[in-house]
Amino acid sequence: MRECPGIYFATEPAGRTAKLSGTGLGVWEVLRDFVRDEDADRVRRSFPQLSSAQMSAALIYYRRYPDEIRREVDANAALTAEMLEQRYPGLVRVVAAG
Repeated sequence: MRECPGIYFATEPAGRTAKLSGTGLGVWEVLRDFVRDEDADRVRRSFPQLSSAQMSAALIYYRRYPDEIRREVDANAALTAEMLEQRYPGLVRVVAAG
């Protein structure tokens, strides 16, 4: 936390997660799309409630620990309805739209 002011860690069901102070948002949540195209302006538009200090904290953390953030983004992307239905029968039911 000394290396990245504005970041704290929370223990969640999936494990220890880096979060932005004052938000409850995981760094990976804020930077989900950033890891693909590094468009910081789009992230700022997507999260207008974040201060410039919070955005800077997220970006500094990402620069120091990019593999950790990419892993969390990829793990979240893998949570499809179909995968959840297979893993937890009865918990999720996929219904076709239309």
